[in-house]
Amino acid sequence: MNKDYILYALPIVVFIINRIPYVGKYLRVVNTLIHESGHAFAALITSGEVYTVELFSDTSGTAVTKTKGKFSQFLVAIAGYPFGSAFSFLLFYIISRGEYRIVLYILACFALLNLMFYVRNTYGIFWLITFTAIIFIVNFYGGEFLQYAFTAWLSGIMLFEALYSSVELVIIAYKKSKSAGDAYNLKQLTGIPTMIWALLFVTQSGCFIYLSIRLFFKI
Repeated sequence: MNKDYILYALPIVVFIINRIPYVGKYLRVVNTLIHESGHAFAALITSGEVYTVELFSDTSGTAVTKTKGKFSQFLVAIAGYPFGSAFSFLLFYIISRGEYRIVLYILACFALLNLMFYVRNTYGIFWLITFTAIIFIVNFYGGEFLQYAFTAWLSGIMLFEALYSSVELVIIAYKKSKSAGDAYNLKQLTGIPTMIWALLFVTQSGCFIYLSIRLFFKI
């Protein structure tokens, strides 16, 4: 099978499968893992602390951190969406080089580090253990094409979910600003309207989708 066909169909497949009850939500938690890891990483590089990361079955998540100063708080608040988009672009770059196993190792490391140090809620622990098990099965028992399809699928989930979730954030910001998560937190820190931050998240996710497409297609 031509590998390009997977890339052509990826946006639609990700959108449809990720909306299947139970299965879709389970898969979308990988985006939550990376998003919350972005917040945690920003806290650590600004000499802050990460108390806990939680992953929930409805695909929501939280990262409880402690930072010093408003600038550090700003970096932690803004990190989630750009980190998720940039991370998925990095994975697609590695895929474009044919190093599918490296992608699997990176994802397994993220899952295991969160499992060991930060995630303590029941569903989060269950998800990380089962997700890591799936990765190891694909790595050791899957052929090259399966590894390619699986890594492209997971990377696509993160890349396109960053767009879908940021579009949903724009809708939430319009209807009920205080429920707009990171965008509202940034509004509290900067005074810049929630909608502006939500639109910024949409824009950056679109840019990373474009850059990812350029890795595989001449445009």
